[in-house]
Amino acid sequence: MEAKTRSLKGLDWVSLLMSDVKDGVGVYLSVYLLTVRHWSADEIGIVIAAPSIIGLLVQAPAGALIDRTRHKRLLLIVASLIIAVCCLAVVVNSSFYPVLFSQLGVGFTQSVYAPCVAAITLGIVGQAALSQRVGRNESFNHLGNMLAAIIAGLIGRYISYEGIFYFAIVQCLLLVVAVLVVREQDIDHDLARGATAETGQPASVAGVKELLSNRNILVFTIAIALFHFANAPMLPLLGQKLGLADQKNSSLYLSGAIIVAQGVMVFVAKYAGKASENGRKKVLLAAFVLLPVRALLFAFVDNPIALTAIQLLDGIGAGLLGVVTLLMIADLSNGTGRFNLLQGVVYSAIGLMAALSSIGAGYVVKNFGYMVGFCVLAGMGGLATVFYWLLVPETKDIELAAPAGPEVALEAQGA
Repeated sequence: MEAKTRSLKGLDWVSLLMSDVKDGVGVYLSVYLLTVRHWSADEIGIVIAAPSIIGLLVQAPAGALIDRTRHKRLLLIVASLIIAVCCLAVVVNSSFYPVLFSQLGVGFTQSVYAPCVAAITLGIVGQAALSQRVGRNESFNHLGNMLAAIIAGLIGRYISYEGIFYFAIVQCLLLVVAVLVVREQDIDHDLARGATAETGQPASVAGVKELLSNRNILVFTIAIALFHFANAPMLPLLGQKLGLADQKNSSLYLSGAIIVAQGVMVFVAKYAGKASENGRKKVLLAAFVLLPVRALLFAFVDNPIALTAIQLLDGIGAGLLGVVTLLMIADLSNGTGRFNLLQGVVYSAIGLMAALSSIGAGYVVKNFGYMVGFCVLAGMGGLATVFYWLLVPETKDIELAAPAGPEVALEAQGA
């Protein structure tokens, strides 16, 4: 394990710097387009949805590619450079289509980040140590989000909103350096895809059709997709609501909302990794329950400081979701050799629902206002919670065989 210390430290830095890079400055784009470029809510909704639409198309193929490739670090490096170019494109173009195409580029490349880092992590530490390592990765990721939000908020308030995009470009370049710290020889690429092998036998791989016909995988994917349908537009809409309430200080309020959430996530993610060793389902349930509560509070609260404080609930929910979702995917794919493909399938479903929700929320807000928009999201969050609790099984120590047959049986998880 000592020989892997450098790579594990590299993973810490990758997780820290990956925070905003993978989203191409994320929610700040919607506020920038509203307050600086003066775009309409429906135009912003389309642009914000663009990465999710492309992600829908490429996530599953990207996951399959990551299962096969032994150049996972190179994928992360290339993706980071492309994101940097896309951020630059936003500030040098003011018309709709160049910005739209830049976000399509973000969607095309961001699909490799989460599965690549998860695969590298699994390939270094193995299944037994995955829970706590994923918790550590997520803690660093949220810490990175918090620090980036502080810096971006100050840049947006005291320099310019465009400066936030240049800051993201610097993060992209630093991420490239962090990826190179991870040593290639420390990654077991069979382990990184969730493949297992009998002594003297090659690692077996489940058929795609058989894997995707597993009922447990299906209901889990639907539940997570429904969660993101309710959650995806919430922070961008909050940013817009804050921008209309106080345009001068909107970047500071939005950064405050992100800082509050990400600060909580740093600690919640560590807890989630440890708590999930005794079962996944009840830990994740808390994230589902908090979702409609947060949406209703956003609907009926107008004070910018109070809106910022409500993001504490997002910190708890997202801190749990980021860790436990990945662990449940690892549980459901263990022994199949399709860990990254299954990640891609789940993230594709998330992308579809996030895209539909972002576009739909934009039109609802334009025609009926922010209160109705948040109430609709609250209703969807309640539906997602009921579906998850009634239909999604506990996945830790699952003993159901994978559809591909006994040679790819889903193995029980270690402590």
